[in-house]
Amino acid sequence: MSTVARYGRTQKRGLDRRFWPRDAQALGDDIRVVGESMVGMARAVGTPCTRVVEAIDRGESAIDREGESQRFCAVVVAAVELVTPSSDGAGADIWLDAELDGCEPVAEAVRLIGRRSSDAQCAFTLRPTPRRGELRATLPADIRAGDLLAFVVEQPVALHDIRRRSWHRERLI
Repeated sequence: MSTVARYGRTQKRGLDRRFWPRDAQALGDDIRVVGESMVGMARAVGTPCTRVVEAIDRGESAIDREGESQRFCAVVVAAVELVTPSSDGAGADIWLDAELDGCEPVAEAVRLIGRRSSDAQCAFTLRPTPRRGELRATLPADIRAGDLLAFVVEQPVALHDIRRRSWHRERLI
């Protein structure tokens, strides 16, 4: 019976439609956006990488700060470079190869792709931090360097906005 329970935990988890675009679907350990594998895209072009796609109809939450409807969003894939204990001693930090201050990721949409994990979920802080506050995401506890994370960014983002820059002092610590 425990094998059946474990099998159920390792099977695909659906995407939360409040955040993911309508043309995205979870297939095993991958996410396909408009039919394109995000794992395949990351392997082909490297990370970080981004796809701008039509957003879902989000109703009231689809209105941006200027009062205009958000028609497009972006899906970003970034690689985990390092997992370290957090500076406050509670939890861990995940260092990505993407600059999160160049975009506004949706914390609830961060997902592990490229491999399956049946480990329990726990909270991580994604680094380097975005402009506003910290980005805390719930991911499997066995996250390690080399893993791929996919997440949604509410506004379209260009690749040059999320590529690594050298001026982050915290990368040197």
